[in-house]
Amino acid sequence: MKKIIILILLIVLTISGTIYWLNETSSAKLIETYKIREQKDDFIVHIRVERNGDGFQILRSLQYIGSETITIDHRTPLTSVSINQENHDFTGSHVTKTLEPNYIYHPQEPESYSPLEKGSYNLYIHSQFFVDGEPFNVYSEQEIVFH
Repeated sequence: MKKIIILILLIVLTISGTIYWLNETSSAKLIETYKIREQKDDFIVHIRVERNGDGFQILRSLQYIGSETITIDHRTPLTSVSINQENHDFTGSHVTKTLEPNYIYHPQEPESYSPLEKGSYNLYIHSQFFVDGEPFNVYSEQEIVFH
């Protein structure tokens, strides 16, 4: 009787271990939270890449650090983020926004992604907007790692 109980426990442990191993190796997790800060003149683009449930999410904002109130015009999205290929698309409608000094503008909801396979990926960032008809383009690139 003891041999049967031990055999059943070994089978249960083996099956549980296999399920756990398959679950852990099927998709990778973001190693750390990445914070990217890229400044051009009176503007700072902030990007945050963090875990979100099983996958990850990317948060984006634009901070204005000038001393006078200004108005910017941008297409949607204000900040485009792509993974492993520089592919930016600003085809949405135009938005006009007035920014006060030290204002942080969050025009987009966090963008959620499914988990990626283990490895390193390049994150390409491009913010595009206009001030008094003059274009502002802010670029950045960051490596993110999944394990």
